[in-house]
Amino acid sequence: MPTWLVILLAVIAPGGIITVVLEKFRRQNNRDHATNLFLLRKIDKKVDRLDDRIDDHMEWHAHKK
Repeated sequence: MPTWLVILLAVIAPGGIITVVLEKFRRQNNRDHATNLFLLRKIDKKVDRLDDRIDDHMEWHAHKK
């Protein structure tokens, strides 16, 4: 095997491995973001419902007097 080919492979191979690993991390990161966004939206809806319930309860107390 020619020396230039060995040098070329020694330079290219680690770059390919790093690229594959980084792509895997990127995909996992995208999945994590999607999961977190789903959970945050769910929390937001619950907080909105709780806010409405508290407002209704406060109005009830205000009218009760």
